[in-house]
Amino acid sequence: MQEDMHYYGTYAMARAAGLAVKHARVIAYAAQYVDDATANNSEQHDDGGMLQAIATAHTNAQAIRNAKRDLTEQRNVWVPFHFYPGNVGESLSEKLQCQKDGQLARIMVNNHIEHAVSVKEEYGLALMGVMAHVYADTFAHYGFSGVSSTRNKVRGDSFQLDVQSEDMKVYLETKYSKFLKKYLPSFLVYNWRRIASETAEDAVGALGHGGVATFPDRPFLKWRFTYEKNNRDSGWRDNPATYLEGAEKLHDAFSRFAGQAGIRAKSVDFAQIKGKVSAIIRLEADMQGRIAAWKQAILNQELFETDPQEQHALSYTAHDWEQQKLQFPMLPNSQTVVGQEVYRFHQAAVYHRDYTMKQLLPRHGIVVL
Repeated sequence: MQEDMHYYGTYAMARAAGLAVKHARVIAYAAQYVDDATANNSEQHDDGGMLQAIATAHTNAQAIRNAKRDLTEQRNVWVPFHFYPGNVGESLSEKLQCQKDGQLARIMVNNHIEHAVSVKEEYGLALMGVMAHVYADTFAHYGFSGVSSTRNKVRGDSFQLDVQSEDMKVYLETKYSKFLKKYLPSFLVYNWRRIASETAEDAVGALGHGGVATFPDRPFLKWRFTYEKNNRDSGWRDNPATYLEGAEKLHDAFSRFAGQAGIRAKSVDFAQIKGKVSAIIRLEADMQGRIAAWKQAILNQELFETDPQEQHALSYTAHDWEQQKLQFPMLPNSQTVVGQEVYRFHQAAVYHRDYTMKQLLPRHGIVVL
């Protein structure tokens, strides 16, 4: 999923579930920041304190290096944060494939709601945001895994796209071409249609959904393809239907958290807004167009009763939390950072990663780190 869903869609579901603007914004910010926190680095304070950040995503260049050289870091990032294992099948490779609303993802959601309530004055909101990102991605990334695997390989000539607008179809095909060409030597560009998908997958070690580019991340798209392994047909993937299901699940999770944390205000049943949410998801537009649709629906009070502070919350830039991290050495003392959102995000990210990799997965016979 992209920013339209991870920030604006998440924000809308949190608000409709009864969370205040200030709470919904932190949750949504953390959900999107999972895709923007790409560095394992640290800042040190003069008093000896240190702010250690962990990567919860990788850039394309990092993904290539990662897949080729650092399987540990690959598993630290892609498995827990973007391709939550479904635990279906016999082999480890099969169990690591992400499943839509999978059993382990639901266990994770329930655990995180309970834990977030217990630390609601600390990093509880950030944890709900991390959970929202990971859970939502299962409704987009299912059928792929967060490790280099032949099971992620697809036939580059097998795609079928079902969209209403011919212009949008051309746009998607052009984006796909540009995505794959990033991985091609210049002397092979002329023949990219025959070999591009395979080359791109080789470049990233058949990691994640690299072979299908951004098709899983387009809310409005219906599409299908063929896996290389056993020539298996994916069947039609109905992004609008799965994204809508994911939105409803997030609304439910936020409702439970708000109720248990004692911070639930006026809420809206998902059934009341399902039609509007579906219409936004089905809008055939680029990411900025989809973001605009979410903003308009919120400000027009089509999803919930709008608050005067809403306008300020309806903007996202990773710069805000990045600046908090960079300004750490300039704080009066290192302890001050504990109350800042960037610190709480990394608390939540570490908790989620360690819970997933060292507790939940091993309990179900999956040891990848």
